[in-house]
Amino acid sequence: MGKIRQLDDILSNKIAAGEVVERPSSVVKELVENSIDAGASKIDIFIEDGGMQKIKVCDNGEGMEAVDARLCFSRHATSKIKDDRDLFNIMTLGFRGEAIPSIASVSRFDLRTSTGLQGTSIVYEFGKYQQEEVCDLPKGTQITVTKLFQNVPARLKYLKSVNSEFAAIHQYVERMALAYPKIAFHLYHNDKAIFQTNGKGQLLEVIANMYGIATAKNMLPLHLQTDEFQIDGYISKIDTSRASKANIITLVNHRYVKNIMSIDAINNAYRSYLADNRYPIAVVNIEVDPYLVDVNVHPSKLEVRFSKEYELRDLIYNGVSETLRQVDLTYEAKNKQTERETFKPQLDQMTLPISEEPPIQETPLWTQSTVSKDNHSVEEPVLAYQSQEVQQDVIIPENPQPMMKEEKIKPIKEKIYAKVQIHGTYLIGENEKGMYLVDQHAAQERINYEYYKDKFANLDLTMQPLIVPLQFEYPMSEFLILEERKEMLEKVGIHLEVFGQHGYIVRSLPLWMKKIDENVFVDEMIQEVLHKNHLDVVALQDHAIATLSCKASLKANTYLSQADMQTIFDNLMRCDNPYVCPHGRPTIIFYSSYELEKLFKRVV
Repeated sequence: MGKIRQLDDILSNKIAAGEVVERPSSVVKELVENSIDAGASKIDIFIEDGGMQKIKVCDNGEGMEAVDARLCFSRHATSKIKDDRDLFNIMTLGFRGEAIPSIASVSRFDLRTSTGLQGTSIVYEFGKYQQEEVCDLPKGTQITVTKLFQNVPARLKYLKSVNSEFAAIHQYVERMALAYPKIAFHLYHNDKAIFQTNGKGQLLEVIANMYGIATAKNMLPLHLQTDEFQIDGYISKIDTSRASKANIITLVNHRYVKNIMSIDAINNAYRSYLADNRYPIAVVNIEVDPYLVDVNVHPSKLEVRFSKEYELRDLIYNGVSETLRQVDLTYEAKNKQTERETFKPQLDQMTLPISEEPPIQETPLWTQSTVSKDNHSVEEPVLAYQSQEVQQDVIIPENPQPMMKEEKIKPIKEKIYAKVQIHGTYLIGENEKGMYLVDQHAAQERINYEYYKDKFANLDLTMQPLIVPLQFEYPMSEFLILEERKEMLEKVGIHLEVFGQHGYIVRSLPLWMKKIDENVFVDEMIQEVLHKNHLDVVALQDHAIATLSCKASLKANTYLSQADMQTIFDNLMRCDNPYVCPHGRPTIIFYSSYELEKLFKRVV
């Protein structure tokens, strides 16, 4: 007797459900897509306990007749394609005919539908037909899913918390609202209205609903067109950014997809304007002939392939770049809050007060001041790049004392004697071994980096109130996860206070964050918690310290006195790792006496 057997329909549907229905949000996705394909202008979604208790989707679409309502529970039964040629001309969100039988095989599935004349109600439970009856229902379809995965314990076991599951549903509904602003979406959780759109077709209103009015005001319209593609949407100005690419949303023929090529093209256009690890907000819909795109790539239909991918990449990159060039990208500096968001070096980051100098620093490198023996400061001309505001920060006290005790100053690894400066950028020094060439900016970065790292090594949670509280606003789908995980942030002194419907304010910060760009740093922390469910403070802090060290370092074309050059050599050779800057570039290059003689062919 042969070993191969034909699987029954119930088991086949369960297997298909493993690919199509991963979690409650997958159920919502399939049902909402069917509602959109049915021409609905209003879709109501009711969720209980993150979808684990109940999911109900109601629409005012065209509905189904009784014969179609029965047939839709059969595998590969669909009204959207007829033959293989239609696979290359897909205009609907669904087309495989797998969703309803797959969902019905792992839940209790109650379908109520009407074309406006007579309603039909059909119930399936775990893939088995239960009942059919006539019902009174206005035109449209209502589907209620309960007992989800109760016959598949392995799948039920790996569902996440109620908030996490509902956040995934909420995020999907937000994406659909962006793709179809002409459809009114209403999302409820445990009988509470969470998200809604008015269906008036204004994409900017949906963006304001998700990200807040302030963000919506900072969006730029995008319109690009060629013979093959038409691209419409909105992209953010450069002073509105996030710490994650998740807010770059790409749609293809109003289908939400994760197209890496399009996302990278948008991101690359911003690289000249945004700091590292900062990304724009963008909502872009790509209209393309269905024959030029393949949506039948992945079971979840989140991936697509374009036949003219490189042309599309160039169109997006050039179009976004040109849109940014055509507007005034000057940062607004109305108050301290907006100044923090500019990501530009602030004066207090370019120059450190004397009280904040590293203990190994003998005199401020950014002035040519000297201290006389009678403890009175004699100021020589200040360097040209320094403003009067900075000069006030570097006043030398009457009785200058080292910040820390002498025994805490690290010993010099090797004495190098400063000789000359070249182009206001490079220093030359010597000792009995040979010649040393130092990049003064990279060297100062290393000096500052080790100083700040030592200072921030022990997390001091002494709090400092902020004159202007930091304000953050996130989509509700991210807000729900943050509410569940914000205890991680509290452990490092970041207390998120709910502000508005889905925003936070931070009223105080630990003292150790005093000179870090707080707005950016806190946002990066939040993104770590959101996307990794883990907070690597050390890695984030290391990045922040490296950035701060760079901003506080000497720039090129800064001319130094002989004493200042010697100070750089001494401080650099006190560092644990004096050889590279925090970004990995060399700080010092050594030529031995033998190598110098060999260069001039004085030795054989």
